[in-house]
Amino acid sequence: AGDGDGSDPNPGPDPNPNPNPAPNANPDANPGAESVAKSLADGDAGAGAQNPAGDGSQKAQRKIIRVADAADILSDDFGPEGEEDDDGSIGGLPPSLADLGIDDTDVRVAMIGNVDSGKSTLIGVLTSAGLDDGRGSARSLVLRHRHEQDNGRTSAVTVEVMGYRDGRQIVGNARQHTQRWAQVVKEADRSVTLIDLCGHEKYLKTTVFGLTGMCPDFCIVVVGANMGVQRMTREHISIACALSIPLVVCVTKIDIAPVPVLRETRRTLAKLLRACGKMPYPVKESSQVEAAAQSVASDRITPVFAISSVTGLGLPLLRDFVGKIRRSLSLYRSPVPSKNAGADLPDTYFPIDGVYEVRGVGIVVGGTMVRGSAEVNDTMLLGPDRAGAWLPVTVRSIECKRQATEHVRTGQAATFAVRSLSRRVTLRRAFFRKGMALVGERDKVRAVREFEASVVILHHSTTVATGYQPVIHCGTVRQAAQLVRVEGGSSLRTGQRDLVVFRFLYFTELVLPGSTFLFREGRAKGLGKITRLIG
Repeated sequence: AGDGDGSDPNPGPDPNPNPNPAPNANPDANPGAESVAKSLADGDAGAGAQNPAGDGSQKAQRKIIRVADAADILSDDFGPEGEEDDDGSIGGLPPSLADLGIDDTDVRVAMIGNVDSGKSTLIGVLTSAGLDDGRGSARSLVLRHRHEQDNGRTSAVTVEVMGYRDGRQIVGNARQHTQRWAQVVKEADRSVTLIDLCGHEKYLKTTVFGLTGMCPDFCIVVVGANMGVQRMTREHISIACALSIPLVVCVTKIDIAPVPVLRETRRTLAKLLRACGKMPYPVKESSQVEAAAQSVASDRITPVFAISSVTGLGLPLLRDFVGKIRRSLSLYRSPVPSKNAGADLPDTYFPIDGVYEVRGVGIVVGGTMVRGSAEVNDTMLLGPDRAGAWLPVTVRSIECKRQATEHVRTGQAATFAVRSLSRRVTLRRAFFRKGMALVGERDKVRAVREFEASVVILHHSTTVATGYQPVIHCGTVRQAAQLVRVEGGSSLRTGQRDLVVFRFLYFTELVLPGSTFLFREGRAKGLGKITRLIG
């Protein structure tokens, strides 16, 4: 049940929110930002053009503004973001991703939004270049588990791939799923990896894991036009803004949305985006796609598409846009840890987000190469285990996008078939836990129980004091921790920031100085940046 059933030949007025830009919106110096701002300034005053500060939701919006500003505040506390590793810039010009050894042929896009908004259906429509029948035919190509097929709701992270060559989408026509991937990867010169995340509230921790651990370059927020902006939609947008992930909005099911509901969705969505510090940019013509693709990486411009997965309205614009977006260099610049950070950054860092046991192969670990590179037959360190120790392993084979390869570099998602070099330890799935990683054989890393961090409380109904026990989400690390000390006082309230010390409750973890993390406890949440490892 779910992702849109039925169609209307007259979809009604254009559902794209087209608000005037906020007076203080300041797009980054970007090739498309000037044209985007001019287009918005010349645009008609849509339903969401009113000033959101004048209604009764002012208090809630101020909280969202704090969420939008949290990443900048923490960056100022930790140090200037200009202090990166030597990037080899020439003549003051920023280097390209390829010059830094970072994969620039792939873009990772995460799908977020409320349950039943049509995320899985949209992925199925984009990858198959077909349309949905209104009864779940498109999402059946994406959902993996039987219970997901039965109720139409995603409960596990699913990954699909789109391929492009010379601006034209490559569509696999093979019957088997693996063969379709092979066909797309072989014929395409660049790819877009679509990550399908969960929308239901009870799977929120899985969604947060996908946003923090799978390293998406962009997020597409899917909003059902007939459902409006729900609470989980606001939650997902606030988390993506706190993690500084650029946003794109897709308003789906416009063929079945009643006109009054459509207008209210436009109005609410426009206010929410502007309150988050984003400038909505409705994309209605093909001439606007190029400017939107160039401007979205600035994290100030948010392109808005109105689509129908059943009738196909607006889908060509979205396909063209997805084929034009590129990775941003700022997402892969690592801050230089201070002298008292307690640890150096490893040269090779591969956090593990999935573990599989393949018959005839053995243990296979999946993840994203965040730092460095790896090759077949390399010796790496796996850990930390439950005792905080590191196990030497050898990489027997590597697959990227389900195709065998000899080498993987920064920015690529891959799977490694690994074998233990210790006769005392035989790798089994039970050996692994959340937060483990592969690092270089010569990297000097240490797992810690305590770390110091600069934090901002995004939302809490009362106060956060010593003894507070949230769940820390830092990359692939997900573990409960206790607040040991607040440097500037005894407690923190919503919107306040300070230096604090956290202690993991169960195991030591590998966390890197300068890493951003999210901590949650119920509906209370906060954002932090690790400044020092204690021990």
